[in-house]
Amino acid sequence: MYLHIGKDKMINRKDIIFILDYKGLKENKIFNDFFENIKKENIKDISENNPKTIIITKEENNIKAYISNISSNTLANR
Repeated sequence: MYLHIGKDKMINRKDIIFILDYKGLKENKIFNDFFENIKKENIKDISENNPKTIIITKEENNIKAYISNISSNTLANR
């Protein structure tokens, strides 16, 4: 099964590690350290300047992050 996370981007549900609320993480030092360790080319911002959710995946043995403008509640209900 695939999950639409915004802006014509679909990801395989089995690749999702976690989905987190963006607002709650902006000031979290542990997450910011983790996020800085992800290679910049593995971070895709598809939020159209309205970040609501961060989706962390493991695709082809690489950790990737997507910043989406779709809320975590909406993604959970899909």
